[in-house]
Amino acid sequence: MIFSLLLINLFATQVFYGDQPMLVSSGGWLLKWDKFVELVKHYFERMGFEQPTVGSVGNFNYIVWNGHTVGYDSGSKFVSLDGVSKRSEGIDLLEALKIFGLPFVLEQDRLILPNMWIYEIQKVQDVIDVSYGGEKRLSVVQDDESVCLKSEGYVFYKDVLYRPGQILVRFERASNESIKQQIDLKGLMRLVITKELSVSRIRFLELSDSITLNQGELTILHTPGDNRVIIRPYVPEYDGADWPIYAEVRKIAEKLCQRFSFKLELCPLIVLPPHTMTMLILMEDQKILDELKAFLEELLK
Repeated sequence: MIFSLLLINLFATQVFYGDQPMLVSSGGWLLKWDKFVELVKHYFERMGFEQPTVGSVGNFNYIVWNGHTVGYDSGSKFVSLDGVSKRSEGIDLLEALKIFGLPFVLEQDRLILPNMWIYEIQKVQDVIDVSYGGEKRLSVVQDDESVCLKSEGYVFYKDVLYRPGQILVRFERASNESIKQQIDLKGLMRLVITKELSVSRIRFLELSDSITLNQGELTILHTPGDNRVIIRPYVPEYDGADWPIYAEVRKIAEKLCQRFSFKLELCPLIVLPPHTMTMLILMEDQKILDELKAFLEELLK
């Protein structure tokens, strides 16, 4: 009895979801109908795929997914793969997976199914979005010239099944750009590329109706008031691209408030354009303007 069990384990084949075992079969890749259906449904559930349609007519059992059909007649022992029939004692797992268009890797007695299926990788301005099914099995690698997405599992993307450690895609980046923010939602990985901002000069202007703003400059608009520093709020409509400038302006404004005992206010009603480093200062005492200029120049050296 012990010898028989050893033989079964010795010649058993295994199905893995990435690096996690799903099924051990003593019959090689030939599965009983119920085992095959159970495996497919469980895998689809873990990947977040639409569940297949399963049914039977008399002795004929079938499973339909993505326009493809695998069927089995338990009486006549015939398997049907998209209408092509042959006699068999079970379902050949390799053939059935190919019918459904499901990729896999064979490593001796192991069949490995992807545990991440990427539908799309899209870069819009300073945001990289990865939409996927299954588990998030990607890491971000940055070198001097690029941002890379590296597989940390068995990742399927654009008809290629990547093994752990392989690079899926590479995006060029400037020397002052890097990934500073990663947002993980169900089925979505979002990377925000942040630029290290350098201020070319600081301009102090009185508040007026017509002002020309330039990128790379910190523009301080000032007018008499009650000691407030007003900045615009973060603009989410730019899909994260506004974050670097907003964060830098807020950091500078907070230090100003701390140094001069001003109050910080985020006001969407004040029209301060996005993509520019701009703030409005309301000062009771205009005499501190020179001191304020000196502080900012020292801060931004």
